[in-house]
Amino acid sequence: MTRPLPDDLLKVPHRRDVPFARLTTLGVGGLCRWLFEPTTEGEAQAFVRACAREGLPWRVLGGGSNLVVLGDIDTPVLRLALPKIVQRDGTRITAPASHGHIALAEAAAAAGLSGLEFASGIPGSLGGAIRMNAGAYGREWVDVLARYRFITPDGELVEKAPEAGEFKYRWSFLTGGRVVLSATAQLAEGNPAAIRAQVAEYRAKRGTSQPLSKRNAGCIFKNPPGQSAGRLIDQAGLKGLRVGDAEVSPEHANFLVNHGRATAAEFAELMEQVRTRVRERHGVELEPEVEIWREHP
Repeated sequence: MTRPLPDDLLKVPHRRDVPFARLTTLGVGGLCRWLFEPTTEGEAQAFVRACAREGLPWRVLGGGSNLVVLGDIDTPVLRLALPKIVQRDGTRITAPASHGHIALAEAAAAAGLSGLEFASGIPGSLGGAIRMNAGAYGREWVDVLARYRFITPDGELVEKAPEAGEFKYRWSFLTGGRVVLSATAQLAEGNPAAIRAQVAEYRAKRGTSQPLSKRNAGCIFKNPPGQSAGRLIDQAGLKGLRVGDAEVSPEHANFLVNHGRATAAEFAELMEQVRTRVRERHGVELEPEVEIWREHP
């Protein structure tokens, strides 16, 4: 940042110069120059309001599982640190955006509530999952989302039920300065043993088909309509393609993995090579499913 941050913004809990390697599942990127970590909704509101008043650009970071960071980020980054408490009301459960996504699915299973089994292998935070309308095995978050709470770009609190057009495949309108605070899932009573068995099956399936032993950001590209991005990449002969420590996973072609010391430049180059080869082979333009951060978006 070229200008000093306002005093009221600096009252929100924050850290300086945190490596994105510690903040993302991929383990790639430069430094997060300003990491703000509010522990209450009020602190989160104060952050958004201060940035809005000053005209400061800023970003939201969840569990860092669907993110590729290409370099240092000087703009303030907001990462919620709300208490990770799950509340149950009948067959509904509510959790803060900072709650672990997999942990929430397991908590629902332990309570004998069915509906979040699909989420049991999707890493990251609940807030990120809502923002991306995360899904697997033919289900996605909008299927169970009853209510959600968020901050507007002006810093106002809103709680509402989802409406038509707000959530689509791997997309929601919760961008552009909107911050998810919490979400309520409408679930159903089920057989606890059957739910736990389904959760175990999904997690095992992800473990055998995806490179979970290597650092990754999940599926890199969206599936084109009626097609599989992973299959297109595989058919282009790209499994095992490597740029430095960045590689197209031999296990699942839509995963790009970090062998330990991959740089942002190597990942950017590998993603571009994959997109170019798929375009040349299939005539299909792959779009990133991951969020990509550069200092000048």
